[in-house]
Amino acid sequence: MPVTSTLFRRAVTSPTLRKLAVLVLIVVAYQVWLSVQAGGKAGPGVGAERDPRGRFSVDVRLGFAPERYHILQLQKHGRIAGTDGQVVHLRGVAPAGVDALAREYWIKKIEAPEPGAR
Repeated sequence: MPVTSTLFRRAVTSPTLRKLAVLVLIVVAYQVWLSVQAGGKAGPGVGAERDPRGRFSVDVRLGFAPERYHILQLQKHGRIAGTDGQVVHLRGVAPAGVDALAREYWIKKIEAPEPGAR
């Protein structure tokens, strides 16, 4: 019998390798889910009014009042300009920051700020 088929059979029957394969599958499925659900979070007009550096303002809508953890995570992508209930106003956000914010499962919506709200 060839050595490769014996190694393959042993790998398939190994409980440790099966557990590792299930773990990898779970992580990949979670990453796919994050990417799929991120698609509809950025609203129309996000990034339309850019400054000379290519950055813009966004309003991040949460399903709850933000806590310290959420504010610190949002600060990685822009400057906090304030909060209104469940909405956090961010300034100086790069396009890559919007993509990263959309992948956060606890963010409901990313919207362009209302005109005159700067």
